[in-house]
Amino acid sequence: MKQKYKQYWLSMVFLSALFLLHSCTEQERKKGYYPTEDTNDFENVASTDIAKARTITDKTIRAAESTGNDTLFLKGYYYRTLLDVNTGLTDRVIKDSELALKYSEKLNDEYYKYKIFSMLGKYYVLQNEFTVAMNYYLEARDYFEKNGDLANLSFTYNGLGILFFEMGNYDNCIANFNKAFDIYNKTGDKRGMGVFYGNMGNIYMVKEDYIKAKKYQQKSLETFKNLKDTVNIVSIMINLSNIESNLKNYDSSFKMLDDALTLSEIIKNKRLKERILLNYGVIYAATNEFNKAKAYFNEEIEVSRNINFPRGELDALSKLSEIAKKENKYKEYADYTIEYYKLKDSVFGNEVKQKIEELKWANEFEKSELERNLLKSKYYVEKERGNYLIFSIILTVFVSLLIIGLIWLFYRNNRKNLQISEFENEKLQESILREQISHEKDKAENELLKLRSEQQELELDTKNREITAISVQLIAKNKLMSEISEILQNSKNSKSNIETDLKSILFQNQNQEKDWEQFREIFEKIHPGFFERIKSVYPQLSNTDIRICAYIKIRMSLNEVAGLLNISLQSLHTSRYRIRKKLNLSPDQNLDDFIFKIQ
Repeated sequence: MKQKYKQYWLSMVFLSALFLLHSCTEQERKKGYYPTEDTNDFENVASTDIAKARTITDKTIRAAESTGNDTLFLKGYYYRTLLDVNTGLTDRVIKDSELALKYSEKLNDEYYKYKIFSMLGKYYVLQNEFTVAMNYYLEARDYFEKNGDLANLSFTYNGLGILFFEMGNYDNCIANFNKAFDIYNKTGDKRGMGVFYGNMGNIYMVKEDYIKAKKYQQKSLETFKNLKDTVNIVSIMINLSNIESNLKNYDSSFKMLDDALTLSEIIKNKRLKERILLNYGVIYAATNEFNKAKAYFNEEIEVSRNINFPRGELDALSKLSEIAKKENKYKEYADYTIEYYKLKDSVFGNEVKQKIEELKWANEFEKSELERNLLKSKYYVEKERGNYLIFSIILTVFVSLLIIGLIWLFYRNNRKNLQISEFENEKLQESILREQISHEKDKAENELLKLRSEQQELELDTKNREITAISVQLIAKNKLMSEISEILQNSKNSKSNIETDLKSILFQNQNQEKDWEQFREIFEKIHPGFFERIKSVYPQLSNTDIRICAYIKIRMSLNEVAGLLNISLQSLHTSRYRIRKKLNLSPDQNLDDFIFKIQ
């Protein structure tokens, strides 16, 4: 129980660090870049007044649509990408960032390209895809460092610090935060210093040095109060409330949350309000005041639904199920558990449907593109055939005239007979040449059609394998939900029997070896011979290593693999590192790409 409670505070600390990340940005280099009389420092506006930032973004995109101005399109979609990441609208990030990158490439604008890269780094940290996030951050860092752009460079260092924080690499985390702080100190960036103090406080909180953590968070709070940055003031208050709760100073913790809630209502920031309500519930649950805790969790669910933030709702449902279990209210525990998994399946099920739809449209596009290319090839073949025909005619006429001239000079008396004979011979040669050309072109066209068909079949087979792998995971989830629903519908059983049946189902679904054998049977159908090949080529791999390789092969996320193995993300990263050593991979080789190539 203590471990679960600690993990909750770690997640809250990480969210707090990400909330601070967007505060440290530079002013735009050009004046008048959006159609408004307000300040031209959009990033600072976005960090202090979300509503105003949305208004600026909407005006910019509307102006771009009315004028067709590509520069306005680039800036408008960059603004919206920034707001998507900072406000938690992660479902829209990829689409908006792709549009922004399209216009940056069209305008050859590297500055905005790498600003978008830094925002994508932050997005992929939120998705726990640390390798992808690292690549984006490092490319942005190298560009801003090369161009001496200190403000954006400090933002990137700050993002790298948070990435290493989430990975548990605190040495690299502190090193990058310090690099960012050096720039803040050099440029006199007070807001950046406030971000640094808050991040350092989060590190010491994770290390359970609450005295130092409180000292840094108070310095951060003082800095943001001087700057009148209400958004970050509320975020730091939430951090201080967490620290006071860990020190068992519950009165101080509630007082800090009360002040934070008042400010969040003033600035109408529902995302901050959602965090505050969740904190209220967690602290009341820790003090065994379950009725108050449940009231706050239910209110948090309403706010999460209003702002379309399903992950907040999932957190609250998880806490409500824990409380029901503690109170021995197994009917409520089962109801909350079912609601939790229904919502989770809804969230991730939609993602699966979206991927399937994308694959379908990708296949349709490739099919139409193939047909278009084939028609284009036929056109060029016909064109070349016509050119060869014209050339042949010209050559034939030229040779005929030459021969006729020679015949006329040397055989003047037999000129007519010789002309007829030579003309017939040239016509025969022309017909043979045309047939040869036609045969070669038809042969080339058939080879092209065959290659295109084989390529399309190979790509369709690969996509079908990916869809099948996704279906394996959904089948396992649906099986568990069906079994729980069947027990709950049998109202004749007593509560104790229901509890026994539920525990039995949970025990059966936690039987990793049985699940592994079922998974292995389906996996072998999708990737036949995979286990035999990897064992014969790499005998040094353990059974657990081979199991992780199989999960990588079907493109499971790190969180899903850790859940199946019942280990933490940090342990999974360690296991992946050991697999790399056993496979003798060089630092620049990607483990996932290496596994995908094993047939």
